[in-house]
Amino acid sequence: MVVRADGTVSACGKNNSGQIGDGTSGTNRYTLVPIAGLKAEGETEEADLENSCTRDRVAMEKLLEEQAAVTAEINSLKARRSNIPSTQITIREALCAALSVSPDTMPFAGELLQVRSEDSDWEGAAERLLHNFGLSLLVPDANYQEVVEWVDRTHLRGRIVYFRIRQIRREEQPAPHPDSIIRKLAILPESPFYDWIERELAHRFDVACCATQEQFRREARAITRAGQMKTPGERHEKDDRHRLDDRSRYILGWSNEAKIAALEREKAKIEKEGSAVASRLASADAKRRAIRSRIELLSKLEEYRDFRDIDWASVAAEIAVFEEERRQLENSSDILRQLNDSLRLVKEAINEGEAKQTDEGKKLGAIEDRIRTTHSLLETTRDLLKRTD
Repeated sequence: MVVRADGTVSACGKNNSGQIGDGTSGTNRYTLVPIAGLKAEGETEEADLENSCTRDRVAMEKLLEEQAAVTAEINSLKARRSNIPSTQITIREALCAALSVSPDTMPFAGELLQVRSEDSDWEGAAERLLHNFGLSLLVPDANYQEVVEWVDRTHLRGRIVYFRIRQIRREEQPAPHPDSIIRKLAILPESPFYDWIERELAHRFDVACCATQEQFRREARAITRAGQMKTPGERHEKDDRHRLDDRSRYILGWSNEAKIAALEREKAKIEKEGSAVASRLASADAKRRAIRSRIELLSKLEEYRDFRDIDWASVAAEIAVFEEERRQLENSSDILRQLNDSLRLVKEAINEGEAKQTDEGKKLGAIEDRIRTTHSLLETTRDLLKRTD
């Protein structure tokens, strides 16, 4: 370690245990490294670490929010059989409570539709095609007026789409396309809305499921397994903001066991990510404390302007030389040795005399105390005698 003419401190040497102070170990420094430069490096590293921690804290907050939302959704699903999101369920519950009717009287379309098990490979495409329709509430004509009024005067804190279901007469529907997605769907048999659902599917969703690109290009209304859709007017759409096989977003069906399982997996994934972020934050905190300690140490080193202020090794070496010279002088000179012995005896005699003086002083003090006590008794006796006379 050296102090340059400009007052800066530099260091070099072995660094097998990190003693140079640059945050590394095992790499020796064979050229002088400015301490100020190391301090600046530490401050930069500390700032970068703080930025990383800020990003991780934001990520942790987001993960905690996601975990809370998924947990709430799982709890909601376990209390029912529907796959409809809890936000929509909450709106329906408030509506039915206000109208004093059972939620079963106003189902969502998605609660009455399900992809047939033998066509499960088209489930993702069907969910994407029917997603908005499946979230539509079906309102019986008898309740329509009350529903309109309640929806109009209520702040829903969400979005609701509903259909007025009038009494319809069952009619024979046109035969759907041979590859229509309608053929891959099942309607809840006992539902009073069965005829209406069947008619709407035939009218709005007679879309050909295309196994090849050639068929997709040929059909006027088509969909692929990957979820790309084609409608009249040559309009094409593919919405991949969410994975096609993400069952946590599925809404069709009258059983939600598969969706609960998917959400449980998503929750476990979120918790794993949260643990990783928490571990990074703990590690970063330890690194930040170490960096701060190193910066403070380097700041103290910069206070020294003269190497002699910290050159303890030279002072220790000089003391060792003097001690050795004294030892040699004592061993080589009989006169000096005799003088040292005499000096030691004199010191012992002085110490002994001082100890005796202390003892005698204590004895003298005790005698003086007794004399004072005797004088006091004498004076007391004289006073008594005078009173007697």
